[in-house]
Amino acid sequence: MFGIKRELKVNNSEANWLSQCAGFSRFVYNYGLGIMKSSWEFEDIRASDSKRLNTIKKVFTNVTKKNPDFAWCNKYPARIYQNAFRNLA
Repeated sequence: MFGIKRELKVNNSEANWLSQCAGFSRFVYNYGLGIMKSSWEFEDIRASDSKRLNTIKKVFTNVTKKNPDFAWCNKYPARIYQNAFRNLA
């Protein structure tokens, strides 16, 4: 078994963009985790984690991203937050 190491040679603007994308992914993950933890405290809600996660995705897409305070989220590709929620599951 062997491995191949690759290193990206990026300029400053590309490195800045990649770090912003990583920060956005971390923000979405922590956002989803916070809502997921708070939903576990409600004993009246009987739903699986996958249903809760689907609801959190819908809330983020339809409510949070349209909020003017979170307008900066729209400049990043949707694939980033989709993968962040997938990592949460």
